Amino acid sequence: MSKSQAMHKLMIVVGLLLILLVTMQSHGAPMHHKMQVEVHPGLKMIKATVTVNFPKTTPRKLSFLIHKDLQITLTSKDDTLVLLHGPTTSAPYSEYGLALGSQDSAASFHYQGIIHDPVKQQKSDGLIDPEGAVLFGSSYWYPVFLDAPKSFDLTIQTPAEWRSLSQGQITSTEVRGNARITRFVEIYPQDEIYLVAGPLFSYETESKGGKKIQVLLRKDDPSLAQTFLSTVPAYIEEYSNLIGDYPYSSFAVVENFWETGYGMPSFTLLGPSVLRLPFILNSSLPHEVLHNWWGNSVYVDYDKGNWSEGLTTYMADYYQQEKLGKDKDYRRTVLTNYEDFVTANPERDFPLKDFKGRHNQSSQAVGYGKTMMIFHMLEKRFGKDLFLKSLQSFYKENLFTRATFAEIQTGFEKTTGQNLEVFFKQWLDQSGAPQIELNDVKVMRWLDGSYSSTYLISQTQKSIYDLQIPVVWTLENGELVKQLIQLNQASQIYSLVTKFRPTKISVDPEFNLFRKIYTEERPATLSAVFGSSDVHFYFDPSQKGVNDFIQVWQNSLEGKKHLHPVKDSFQIEKTGAIVFVGEKEAFQNFVKNELQGQNFELTHQTITVEGQKYNLSEASSVITQRLKQNSKQTLVWVRWSPDNNPAEWAQRLTHYGSFGLVIFRGRPAVLKSHWPTLNSPLQRELQKAL
Repeated sequence: MSKSQAMHKLMIVVGLLLILLVTMQSHGAPMHHKMQVEVHPGLKMIKATVTVNFPKTTPRKLSFLIHKDLQITLTSKDDTLVLLHGPTTSAPYSEYGLALGSQDSAASFHYQGIIHDPVKQQKSDGLIDPEGAVLFGSSYWYPVFLDAPKSFDLTIQTPAEWRSLSQGQITSTEVRGNARITRFVEIYPQDEIYLVAGPLFSYETESKGGKKIQVLLRKDDPSLAQTFLSTVPAYIEEYSNLIGDYPYSSFAVVENFWETGYGMPSFTLLGPSVLRLPFILNSSLPHEVLHNWWGNSVYVDYDKGNWSEGLTTYMADYYQQEKLGKDKDYRRTVLTNYEDFVTANPERDFPLKDFKGRHNQSSQAVGYGKTMMIFHMLEKRFGKDLFLKSLQSFYKENLFTRATFAEIQTGFEKTTGQNLEVFFKQWLDQSGAPQIELNDVKVMRWLDGSYSSTYLISQTQKSIYDLQIPVVWTLENGELVKQLIQLNQASQIYSLVTKFRPTKISVDPEFNLFRKIYTEERPATLSAVFGSSDVHFYFDPSQKGVNDFIQVWQNSLEGKKHLHPVKDSFQIEKTGAIVFVGEKEAFQNFVKNELQGQNFELTHQTITVEGQKYNLSEASSVITQRLKQNSKQTLVWVRWSPDNNPAEWAQRLTHYGSFGLVIFRGRPAVLKSHWPTLNSPLQRELQKAL
């Protein structure tokens, strides 16, 4: 394509975008920012000019926030600027008051300064650095008028060897001497404006729908780039079919210079290790792609609860496991995490309407897990077709606006014709989860040869829920009979008449209901340790690497940490989680005694799990089980091969909380499993009828 043809095509695109902008007035006109930005990595500095065009309804006096270290000057005539509040230790920005001239609908500024919030524990509010630049809305790198949607025309100048990225369409990019200049145009209303730049290698392709797919890596790696270039288009097509058209012109996978897992409009910012995790392509990647619908085009009104993370988890992470037939295990893991991180520590619980974002594993268990299960219960109630139609309606009505659970409720009520006030209120306003009990199961045979079964279902928590509970009967001829009962009081008796004798009753055997899970229903997993209010480390301080491993896990745990150096013999604590760290023979003997009867064998040279033998000199292992003397206590024994880095391995293990048995050879996990579970209190093997 020639330069003149390219320019003609660009003008057509811009014209269409302007038409779209006019049609979006019903969603609220955005403040339009025309920005010229220079990024100076060696100085950690930004220089910029910006003209903000305000909608006609904007008040003549308003205020904005900007980074505390940026010196800003008003350059437009007839407008006035005054400092209202300087920065504080908790608020790293200044607040300015702006008074527009009588005829003005725009204001222009020049500002410059250093932005460099150092990365600490893999977190930063934004920085410019020789390694790269990452600026969020929370970096206040531009005048931030709160609660105002934003569109922009942004030109970024960086060193020539750098590449830059923001949301929006790239309309031009060129190298002039020692500088690279790239222009982005975004006409859709945005919650915030991002700027990411660095010495990045670029790889590109185009999806079937004409969307630009880009991968930006810090090291030249065509093979790694290709895995994303070949995978992303399928996810965009999948979610476009499920929800609605992909809302942006491109999608980019960008490597950051510290460990992140962020999803921004039209791109995801992933850390070097995260980017290379073996499961990234079918877990984090679809999650971040889907955020372009949920959170990055239908925005979240955080004051009324963050629905986006749970819905994205359900339609991305969960749906991918559903395709593999692992949906039941995923739901059980969600209930297990809630039990480990929340039920076991009630002070960490809160109503879902108060969830704003994840800051630890307990908040994730509520905000991601509980919300995910709410959407699953809606899908089970109405079926997938009506479920998706409801979300399509919600998406269409709230595109590029902030939405709440109330708008989601409206979308479902509009599509299904049902009043869902009770459903949403009980799950959003109440903390906790229902506890279900099964009692008084009786089977009677009638003279005509049929069987009548009765049973009592109770919910034992203080606040009563209105629940739809699946019940599955197994008959002596092998037939399965499914019931869906409604429980809206503390206890209720239910019945079933069948031609053949029932041999088993199972209440919610597939974990389709958000509820408290019984110990007997769940395997022993690492999450029980990570969520414990007390964790006891037993270790030989003379073994190399032990202290490094413990230090990493101590920083990852929310409960109290207790250290127990071991020389010869030891006594374990009677409460809390127990962690054996290292190769001590006393640990091996204790674990072997606890696992008698399981498919497990341990010698000084090998470990055999599930019939597979591994050499201890080559394999690192995690073995988790419940103690015989107290099934509420979890024991985990971690040990590593000589070629493993204990600190790095310890950090990776925090991603394996849903497993109890994990074996590694080098970096790859060659076994991810857990011991079989016992019978559930919600199941009964039935004797012959009376």
